[in-house]
Amino acid sequence: MMKAIKILLVDDDIRNSMLLKRFIEAEGYEVIYANNGKVGLEMYRETKPDLILLDINMPELDGFEMARIIRLNDKRVIIFFLTDRTDKVDRLHGFSLKGNDYIPKPFYPEELIAKIDERFESMTVNQDVEYQLGNTIFRPNLSSLTY
Repeated sequence: MMKAIKILLVDDDIRNSMLLKRFIEAEGYEVIYANNGKVGLEMYRETKPDLILLDINMPELDGFEMARIIRLNDKRVIIFFLTDRTDKVDRLHGFSLKGNDYIPKPFYPEELIAKIDERFESMTVNQDVEYQLGNTIFRPNLSSLTY
């Protein structure tokens, strides 16, 4: 079994965040919660998540600024903005910061789970798939080729 995919949820709405956290954990993901961008940035550095679910309007450090700081050094981590800021200007700003998705609130948790599942599908595929051609063995999930 591979390691659980780690998700950092950063949102100052604690009540809804706890519901969302439980919903996502029920799908087998590990969820770390931070209630503002400043704490979120610290948790990001400590836990190295695979995905960040990021609210925009937060005290201390807003989601756009947190994403900007993270993207200075990390192009790999996936960032989904979850926000009630749905103006075109905000959406475009989110994508200009290299956000991978921009999900307007309110949203259905099932829809978010579907987006997360789709994003990590290739990582959760059975690890020991292999194709053999002559003496060459290709393992796509491990990106390995042996002769």
